[in-house]
Amino acid sequence: MSIATQAHTQTAVSVPPSRRALFAIYGAALLIRLLAMWSTITSHPHNWLFSHPWEMGLLASSLLHHQGYSSPFGVPTGPTAFIAPGYPTIIAGIFALFGIGTFASAIVIMSMHIAFSLLTIWLIMHLAQTVFDQRTAILAGAFWAVSLPLAFIPEIFWETSFSAACIIGAIILALRVRKSPTVKAWIGLGACCALMALINPALLFSLLAILGWLAWRTRGHSRTGPFFGLLTLLLVFSPWPIRNAYRFHAFIPLRSTVGFEMWMGNRPGATGRLDESIFPMFNKQELASYMEQGEVAYIRGKSDLAWSYIRSNPGWFIQMTARRFVRFWIGTGNKDTSPTFLAHAILTTCFGFAGLVLAWQRGKRSFAVLVLLPIMLFPIPYYITHAEFRYRLNIDPVMTVLAAYCVTQLAASLTIRQRAPHRAATT
Repeated sequence: MSIATQAHTQTAVSVPPSRRALFAIYGAALLIRLLAMWSTITSHPHNWLFSHPWEMGLLASSLLHHQGYSSPFGVPTGPTAFIAPGYPTIIAGIFALFGIGTFASAIVIMSMHIAFSLLTIWLIMHLAQTVFDQRTAILAGAFWAVSLPLAFIPEIFWETSFSAACIIGAIILALRVRKSPTVKAWIGLGACCALMALINPALLFSLLAILGWLAWRTRGHSRTGPFFGLLTLLLVFSPWPIRNAYRFHAFIPLRSTVGFEMWMGNRPGATGRLDESIFPMFNKQELASYMEQGEVAYIRGKSDLAWSYIRSNPGWFIQMTARRFVRFWIGTGNKDTSPTFLAHAILTTCFGFAGLVLAWQRGKRSFAVLVLLPIMLFPIPYYITHAEFRYRLNIDPVMTVLAAYCVTQLAASLTIRQRAPHRAATT
């Protein structure tokens, strides 16, 4: 028996993590995030959370003032599809209970984000435990609990804390439905995927790929299940594109901002990083152009400019895309990248892809294909626009599970190699 096979055999039998391990992981995660929140509260003004970015709070305020999803730039500009509806709707509910832009609302929002961070850790450990073993679950959960770049994620006034839980949550649900592919289970999965997409439309193609994988793996068990699952997703998600068609007389299935993001990343002077100086929120000239043309025409014009520049500079585009690809995977997409971002991203990228290869080699090929789909699909828009670290967090929980599996397998192989000479000597 080879060393690799012995290591795999030793980790095949698994038991759930002990209560002590769970208490330590969740306790450390909660304490670190509470300290980060306390640091934010004590070192910034009480309304700091709503000072940047403003879009979510402005949309939530518009909802409460019966103006629908409108005016995301601080002045009355009418209906918008710049931002997906899910997260602003949640914020509007909090504002309705605790006040618009109040300190109490800020505390509730950050606490909600912390709760979702803890949920993400639970999902990471659950997936690792289900597919691999106890040691992988403990290592993956502990890493996400104490990694410094993740400590301040709850202080981002965006859907980041929600989105981080979505892809790994969808994978777990898909694995459960695979065991019992009933029509009811498919409908539930379709509804959950639709809600995730309403929070972050960038997840939609990855979610559809996961549903496709599940339909393939359960073929022959239920012919109607995949149909009703996809139908449910479309029905739950459809009010958003229907609203956009009614408001703008245009087909906007996800967000209207796609063309603008393309132009932001592909224009004269672009660096491949987010440049907020040209955003209508901060640029009076762009805001005036947006208000004069209207959202649809403004975005269409930016999209035309972006593609024109790409066609005129194909070599530049290829080089910049390669650069953004690297930035996405090593965590250097922000203008002022923290060394902790770099360390976190490189660790999870290198060990994560190694773990994916190990999973394939050791018989978990179906799971390897399942997680490879979002790993391949989700980053594509950021390769051609801009690749901030927080976007990578959408697939980072899955990469963390794979990285932890790689580390535990390497550790098991090393242990066996160290014991082998001793056993040979004793025999």
